[in-house]
Amino acid sequence: MEDYRAKGRLQDSVVWPEFRASEILEISGLRHSIVGDAIIRILGYPLVISDLYLAIADEQLQDAYSILLDNGFNDVPGVDLAYRYEHAIESPAGWPGYRLVVDPSAQLQATRVMLVPATFWHLNLEPESFSANTFLFPDSRCRFPRRLFYLHALIDVISERDQKSGFNTNITGYFKLQYSYLLAVIPKDLIALLSEEDRFFVDLFQKVLLPSARKKVCLQRQQIRMGCITVEAARQSIPRKDLALAALKRKYQKGTINLADNPPCG
Repeated sequence: MEDYRAKGRLQDSVVWPEFRASEILEISGLRHSIVGDAIIRILGYPLVISDLYLAIADEQLQDAYSILLDNGFNDVPGVDLAYRYEHAIESPAGWPGYRLVVDPSAQLQATRVMLVPATFWHLNLEPESFSANTFLFPDSRCRFPRRLFYLHALIDVISERDQKSGFNTNITGYFKLQYSYLLAVIPKDLIALLSEEDRFFVDLFQKVLLPSARKKVCLQRQQIRMGCITVEAARQSIPRKDLALAALKRKYQKGTINLADNPPCG
């Protein structure tokens, strides 16, 4: 399997009826890519595919929705309660785009097909990038992103959302979970192929303890990308409370060991 290691056929998945949405869009010539839970599951993480997310080229989103309705998918009306965040300036009602199901009579926990604008995922699905950075799963017409392309998109979207206020925090939480899961299943030698600003982000974002420090990691990533600061200078500017805490923990553990080896007299 190109870029991924296939452990089985998509046709054998319990959510194959939902995966067919990607095949339908592929046959129709619409630029899209599977994102979200399905990627993590296929890469080997034991994650249940709760919803099948499809990132759609923004200008083709309405066409994708209409084509899937014509092919037996059904619209899910109402507010997305799981991702609603009324205090958000951006997407307070949940994911932008459309929600579809194969069987509208199924129970509420049925897997949904989520059609989301590609730019919301920070995926560049312009023709040249689409051709270079996505591929078809073997023996199917389902389209997936290459791992580095997808990891870069997650880093980019998280970095943007952590620097500014007003975003839907429930959606931000989903992006961060996907990022954590993806790091757990991507080999280190592949991460080494990221750009220097993305490697900087991967190295520090989950290590620093304070929200303000994570925000600074995101800001300095942007500065590295723009050539305004070196990686080493950016690294030196990040508060590392985690290192101080680790040093304190080692000191405590060393003291405990010494006390066990040399108990007080009396």
